Amino acid sequence: MDLLLALPRHLFAFTQRNQRLATFATLERTQLEQLPTAMPAPCGALKHMLLSCGDASGEIHAARLLQVLQARHPDLQVEGYGGQRLAALGMKIWLPLADLNVMGFRDVAAQLPLFFGAVYRFAKHIQQRRPDVVVLLDYPGLNRHLLRIAKRHGIPVVHYVAPQLWAWAPWRVRDFRRADRLLTILPFENDWYARHGARTTFVGHPLADSLAADHSLWTPPTQPAQSTDSAVEWIGLLPGSRKREIRENLPLMLEAARLLHQLRPQVRFVLPHLRAKVWPQIEDLLTHSAVHVLCVPGEFHAVLRACRGAWVVSGTASLEVAAVGIPSVVVYAMSSKLGAWLAAHALTVPFVGGINLVAGTQLAPELVGTNLQADDLCRALLVQLEDPGHAAMVARLAAVRTTALAPGTAQRAALAIEQAAFA
Repeated sequence: MDLLLALPRHLFAFTQRNQRLATFATLERTQLEQLPTAMPAPCGALKHMLLSCGDASGEIHAARLLQVLQARHPDLQVEGYGGQRLAALGMKIWLPLADLNVMGFRDVAAQLPLFFGAVYRFAKHIQQRRPDVVVLLDYPGLNRHLLRIAKRHGIPVVHYVAPQLWAWAPWRVRDFRRADRLLTILPFENDWYARHGARTTFVGHPLADSLAADHSLWTPPTQPAQSTDSAVEWIGLLPGSRKREIRENLPLMLEAARLLHQLRPQVRFVLPHLRAKVWPQIEDLLTHSAVHVLCVPGEFHAVLRACRGAWVVSGTASLEVAAVGIPSVVVYAMSSKLGAWLAAHALTVPFVGGINLVAGTQLAPELVGTNLQADDLCRALLVQLEDPGHAAMVARLAAVRTTALAPGTAQRAALAIEQAAFA
């Protein structure tokens, strides 16, 4: 039934775009509550918890949450869906969904028997052994079905990282508002979900915990003795994680880098990346570059901390750059005219960059669509590099980190889970 109704629902949502954009502008932005110096003692003991996490990025957040809960509840037994990270913490994995990393319509369609089996296993287990609480982490396609099953049996359910229904499928909120608690990570989500009848708690973005735990520093290579540059400025090129994104965005960034170097000779360019699979493609594109780009495989945050600015493909990376205080320009070049049209006319939020969504205003300029021009990228970043613009932007990013990207997300999530379990 969901598949049959998907197209008409999306078409109807498209007709409501202007209304939803207007609503977005009125949403209140929740401030993070400061964690107490000492975490309050739990009001009960969690003994048995079911956890469902279906992708690799979500498993990082799930593992950090589980470590907090295990420290507070030493006898806690956890089982469900996850991957190697959660298994290493003692969780009993029924199916390694996080390692399979099944995403996108094609992947999901090919694995339908696997997902039907996952739903059946979950339902059967609940009938045999009732858990104290069910924690669902992101992955809404599967987890909304598990949520329905758990609530039919009257089991407390907490959904950590509330799905971004405000952007793509608002009708699905009726499933997720059944949860005893939806844990939101963006400041405006509390108000949006509350208006749709959900019970929410704003815990902050899990990225803040990842950055707080990562103290790595990157030391740029020593400049040649004959260099006359007074002060080298490193510029990050962040072309995305998928091959299509890299193919469409990296050549544009390289041309913008050439133009920027002509105007600002002290700049140098660095490209950090964590995915080994895409390095051959990156290296092939760099062979045609008119500027030298230093590649740093297997590094990311450490390199960003050494940069003065960056071009970054929209997505989580745009938030990561801002979270370490680096001014940036958000870029998303598309060869598909249909894709560009949809981006311009179907999105129901005013921004695509994560930092702009978090801030509620355009901190990072956004260049999205077909026929993007390298000189536009160059000019946009140049404004971010020169003072007073650079100093002002660094200060604004610092303010956003304090209000929406403060560490302690896992602790806030753990407290919310306990409150739901012992209500």
